[in-house]
Order: sequence, then C-alpha cells, then structure tokens
Amino acid sequence: MSKRTKIILLAVLIVLILLSGAYLYYTLSMQNRTAERSAAISSARAQAQLTEVERADKWVWGDNSIFWVVQGTTVSGEEEYVWLKYTSEGTPVEGKNAFRTLPLAGTVSRDDMKSRFEAESPDADLVRMLPGIYNNQYVWQVFYEQGGKHFYRFYNLKDGSAIGSAYELAEW
Repeated sequence: MSKRTKIILLAVLIVLILLSGAYLYYTLSMQNRTAERSAAISSARAQAQLTEVERADKWVWGDNSIFWVVQGTTVSGEEEYVWLKYTSEGTPVEGKNAFRTLPLAGTVSRDDMKSRFEAESPDADLVRMLPGIYNNQYVWQVFYEQGGKHFYRFYNLKDGSAIGSAYELAEW
C-alpha cells in the first residue's frame, strides 16, 4: 500500500469516527426530550381518546407555563388540540388544569394564521409558530425576525386578533 492510500484511508476513518461521535452525542442529548414527547403523545391519546396524532409541540413561557400541545383526531373523528401541563423537570402535572382540550373547529388554522401574519408584517421572517396558553387564553405564539431583531407576538387562537404588543428579545 502506498503512503497516499494510507493517508486517504486514515482520513476516511477519522471522518467516520467524527460523524459517529456527532450522531451519538445528538442521540444521547435528545433522548430525554424524545421520551418526554412520546409520553405526552401517549397521555394525549389516552386522555382525549385520540386515534391519530398530527403533531406535538412543546410550548414554554416561564417555569409555570410549560405544555405539550398535541394535535390529533378523536375516536369520533373530531380534530382537537390537547394541552398537557408539565413541570420544569419534564414531568406531567397532576390535578386541576393539567389536561385541556379545544376542538380545532372554530379556531384559526396554522396556515390562516401564517397568512395573516405575513400580510400584517410582510418584511418579517417567520421563524416558528406554536399554539400555547398565554394569560389564560389559547394563543398562537409567533416567533419572528425583523430588521435584525427577534420578537415574540401572541394572537388569539380563536379569532386571530393580536394580544398586546410584540416582545423584543435582547440581542445575544
């Protein structure tokens, strides 16, 4: 084997080791979140009698406002949002207000809210949009960038009206 072939094989081996290490790191670091998401979906299926789950998002707005919001279809064929409250340690809350449901019928859809936001702020770049609970109201939480700054804005989930003004994040 020539010296050049050995160097190429060694470089390929090093790249494979680095890729394997990155994959292992990612898998281990996401393990708790993946388990928490799976538990939230199972709980939503059981408590709200969901037969299908379309999506599940973790929504956080402070230590006392952590929810997994699961969107799915019930046994009766109705689409619902299911809010499951969690602690900051990643465990489900027990008791009153730990579990809430809201039928999708009568709410502003994700696509409609995206269109409304883009019409309201055409120069903003939408980063993320999640359903959540803010000031005891069901909301769309819109995270966006505008003019090099990042903002959060809340909209009523039922009618799409803006709630308060945008929160500008400090630069980081």
